[in-house]
Amino acid sequence: MKILNELISSERSNYKCFDLLKKLFIENTEFRNIIIEGTMNHKIFGFTDELWTKIHDQNIRGIDNFESVFRDGANIGYCTVAARQLSYSIDNPYICGGTVKYLINTPNSIDGSHTWILNDNYIIDTTFMLIIDKEYANKLGYIEENRYNPNIDPIYNAAKDFTLDTALKRKR
Repeated sequence: MKILNELISSERSNYKCFDLLKKLFIENTEFRNIIIEGTMNHKIFGFTDELWTKIHDQNIRGIDNFESVFRDGANIGYCTVAARQLSYSIDNPYICGGTVKYLINTPNSIDGSHTWILNDNYIIDTTFMLIIDKEYANKLGYIEENRYNPNIDPIYNAAKDFTLDTALKRKR
């Protein structure tokens, strides 16, 4: 459990977004060993405080803030929506789709279908709540089937501008 404590922010340890990571870590020895090795070799990281601040600071309609999605565990099974929303806070992201073998038969992913963010040489995964070295991700069974550059899409860029404009942030 020491490794999980390194990957999960102590102030957010009760967030439901970590439930799938915890379940797989406890129940699947192969998954656990890959996570332990990756963490010890600096190939796998938890979300940073900087990333959590970006999540919290997003403008998002219909809910208090994007962080509440993770607090409530609404990211699990909705990777495409969560990855796209998070990508607004990341410079030059690619949104990737494919499969991950450890997600087979999980909520909304009977066949392991999955969406994640690729940024520089790292995968940012809103289901596992991990940042993973792109090459090391092969050990976790990531198979990329498509890659989308949202930065060339004017509608994406307009949504990103809204999401990041602090002048438009809802007052509480």
